[in-house]
Amino acid sequence: MFKKKVVLITALSLALLIASKAPSQASELYDAVHEQQSISSQKNQAQNKLHQLTYTSDKLKAQLAQLETQISAAQSLLAEKQRAFNQTQTQVQAAQKELDQKQQELADRRTALGKRARGIYENGQISYFELLFQSANLSDFITRMEYFNKLITNDQKLLTDIQEQKEKIAQKTQELTVKRNQAAQLQAQAAKAKTDLDAKKAQQQTALEQNQKAVQASYDEVERLQTEANALNDKIRKLQAAQAGRNNGNGTISTWPLPGHYEISDPYGWRTHPITHKQSLHTGTDIMAPMGTEIHAAGSGVVIMAGWNVAYGNMVIIDHGHGISSLYGHQSKLNVTEGQSVEANQVIGYVGSTGWSTGPHLHFEVRVDGNPTDPLQFFPN
Repeated sequence: MFKKKVVLITALSLALLIASKAPSQASELYDAVHEQQSISSQKNQAQNKLHQLTYTSDKLKAQLAQLETQISAAQSLLAEKQRAFNQTQTQVQAAQKELDQKQQELADRRTALGKRARGIYENGQISYFELLFQSANLSDFITRMEYFNKLITNDQKLLTDIQEQKEKIAQKTQELTVKRNQAAQLQAQAAKAKTDLDAKKAQQQTALEQNQKAVQASYDEVERLQTEANALNDKIRKLQAAQAGRNNGNGTISTWPLPGHYEISDPYGWRTHPITHKQSLHTGTDIMAPMGTEIHAAGSGVVIMAGWNVAYGNMVIIDHGHGISSLYGHQSKLNVTEGQSVEANQVIGYVGSTGWSTGPHLHFEVRVDGNPTDPLQFFPN
């Protein structure tokens, strides 16, 4: 009799221990899921920041490339203005050289005229009578007269040429000086434009470098949060395994969550992530359906998460036992609560567009031992 009592007491104690341990493990599982939600929210915020920084980085790179093009054009323009100035400067120098030559020629001619004038003055005024008396004959007289007339004509022409050359050279020098000054001004403007662009490029380069550091820091934060999320996934997987014996689920996914709606807008698989612009895994399947369409549990199990998530919006996670769980995101309204047991095909919520969503649809996700897998493999037909 005493032995029976001992056995009975031992059995009752063990039952109480198991009974008390089960809620503790369930509570720990719920806490882990909530912590995972918090980490997911932080990660989403970090990814959003990374997205903004990456957008700014792309914008700065585009602006920098545009500046490079403008600087290249400014450099070409500056070289063109430099060539124009050099050409004009060469023309001014050539004109100055020509002016010096003409000035020397004019000086020489003035000297020759002066000598001739002094000779006439010293010898006295030459008259036709003197030429006549000094001539040997009439022919000599005519020759002397022609020479004398040519001398006078040439002297007059020299004076006229001197005046015209002075005016032409002065005008040419003035025009070239104006042209050279204009070329110098254009060259200075082009040089200033390039200097301004170089300064702006330096500023943009500094901004881009600072942005790249911020991008790296944000990316590191996303990676850190992802590591924490992976650790939580492992923890949840272990808790699910420990709780499997008490789960009414049989580890089966057999019911399509949106009966009558089979259009897939974004399948499970690798893709270029819209936030990080890197290859990443889309962990579920997006199914199109009108707003308010009933969402059905894909299998029996226990609701381990029913609430809000930044990315998934209103979401439900069901633990189906044997390491299998399903997730239903972007719901407009939830129809179950955490800890509730559900049966396959039971209505757990309604299609919406909450969280990161561009239109009414269901994000349907299935995980095996905490690892995402293609949900469609459970529905071969």
